[in-house]
Amino acid sequence: MRVIRRYLFRSIIGMIALVLAVLLGLAAFIEFVTQLDEIGTGNFGIVQTVIYTLLKLPNLASQMLPMAVLLGALLGLGALANHGELVILRASGVSLLRLAGSVTWTGIILTLFALVLGEYIGPPLDNYARQYRAEAKHSDQAVSTGRSAWIRDGNTFVNISRLGEDFRLGGVYLYRMDANGRLLSIGRADSAGIDDANRWVLSNFEESTFIDGGVKTGQYRRSTQANNLSADLVGLTVIRPDSLTGSELYRYVQYLKRNGLDSRRYEVAFWSRIAAAVAVTPMCVLALPFVFGRMRRTGSGGRMLIGLLAGLVYFLASRALSDGGQVYDLDPLLVAWAPTLALSVVTIASLLRPR
Repeated sequence: MRVIRRYLFRSIIGMIALVLAVLLGLAAFIEFVTQLDEIGTGNFGIVQTVIYTLLKLPNLASQMLPMAVLLGALLGLGALANHGELVILRASGVSLLRLAGSVTWTGIILTLFALVLGEYIGPPLDNYARQYRAEAKHSDQAVSTGRSAWIRDGNTFVNISRLGEDFRLGGVYLYRMDANGRLLSIGRADSAGIDDANRWVLSNFEESTFIDGGVKTGQYRRSTQANNLSADLVGLTVIRPDSLTGSELYRYVQYLKRNGLDSRRYEVAFWSRIAAAVAVTPMCVLALPFVFGRMRRTGSGGRMLIGLLAGLVYFLASRALSDGGQVYDLDPLLVAWAPTLALSVVTIASLLRPR
């Protein structure tokens, strides 16, 4: 079985790599085209656009991996079925369940790869891509990035800090100066956004103003202030789930809970990322029942169609549950794991179905 396992692994991995390369090529082209209108803004040129697109690819690969695994497994196992190799294995005494066990090992390896990609590679590069684009487009506004981003808006200096270990150092800091360069006030907000009137919308804003003879402090749940920054720059202050690693998501959820804030969106994102990685294994095994019986002599085009439909159903179910869960106040664990559990049940039922 070790030889069979290695042979199936090579056949499946090769096709998955091919499918993923095609999907990433299309995604890169679309991402590049969407940035064409921004070329020429500041120092954001063709080279910067290409670099930005390449930095986005690992995170896109993490999101596309379940679909790529299903399509690649269908094509890889389908090619073996068309050449009669799977039939020879069955005739030599290898049962369908033993074949499924060999394919499962491939799925487990891919699941580990998905976890590593989604934890250590994709989100950090996606976050850096956003900072890189903002720095290139708005170099005239004294943007500097690194452990944190510094932006100058007139006499106001904005520091967008990266998330600390317990998130106490995360958020937005505002330092206001007078015409002579003296510090007038220091403010901090958990996050910031821009309203329709192009004003700052600061959440959980605290400000200390230096006046003659003392310091005046103020705390505001929500504060609106004028600014001259673009939405692209302010977007750096938004904590996006797809730009956080799994450990950062977990810590941020705990931070929100400790402070009595709504954490549902980030809980769903955290568990969905794990569930999507786990779903890679049943996605890989699900291809096996399709290449036997009626699907055995189906061409690669037919298998691609079946794979696209199955992947689309999984994606739509995940999105519908994610959006509906927030509306109907469903448990984040249920919202995140239901599609993966349903996929696993369908895979097992397909394998056990009499032929």
